[in-house]
Amino acid sequence: MSDTDRLYIGCPVQHARQFIAGKWQIGILWNLSNQSMGFSEIKSKLPGLSDKILMQELDFFVQKKIIHRNAFEFPSAKTEYALSSIGQSLIPVINSIVEWGYLFLQDEQVNKEMSLTPVSAIEAIENSVAERE
Repeated sequence: MSDTDRLYIGCPVQHARQFIAGKWQIGILWNLSNQSMGFSEIKSKLPGLSDKILMQELDFFVQKKIIHRNAFEFPSAKTEYALSSIGQSLIPVINSIVEWGYLFLQDEQVNKEMSLTPVSAIEAIENSVAERE
């Protein structure tokens, strides 16, 4: 363990950060916020995400009990991923981040990385803003 790692032991910010700081983590969790999905469904919602990275992130979330992995054998073999109650508790945090980003994105020049925001996130924010008006 490095000296830097020792500094953060017990820090709630660093603990939470491990679940939302990765390039794909928020997108994975966001897409599972309203429904369970199979591996291919998740991947299709996040262009540019490799199979290897998606599997690593899903394994991490399953290990940390953020996501449940459900394997079905009948009528055909299928695996679905769904947020656990702990995972669901992250959605308001992610929603706040997405809303903040959306509001202040209007003042920024949109670059390629910003355009990779899941369409479902943008639609949810636009609907939320419309409901407030």
